[in-house]
Amino acid sequence: MRIVGSLILAVAGTVVGLFGALMLALAGVHWDSGLVVAQLSDSDDSERAIGIAMGVAGLAGWAALSFIAAYAGLGGQRPSRVRRIAVWTTLGLGVAILASAIIFLLFFNVRH
Repeated sequence: MRIVGSLILAVAGTVVGLFGALMLALAGVHWDSGLVVAQLSDSDDSERAIGIAMGVAGLAGWAALSFIAAYAGLGGQRPSRVRRIAVWTTLGLGVAILASAIIFLLFFNVRH
């Protein structure tokens, strides 16, 4: 039961993190010798600030859900080898997916 709960939390965290990365990209955040927020003609500062706040909240939600997934999956008395492997593999895949999405959205942002 701990494995299933941990996997569901990790997958939910990855989805929330992908939403956060998407919101940052839609707000115009991209990489140009550092993080830059593009000045888009079709939005004002308050819309951009809301998008950035939602992106940061999504990434914070991913971190929190990943921590809870690790705690739930690895908690208890002496977690089995299968449980440790399942939890760390799922969390590692979530990190790889999210890092790939962030890199893609930061470097290949078509809105700037």
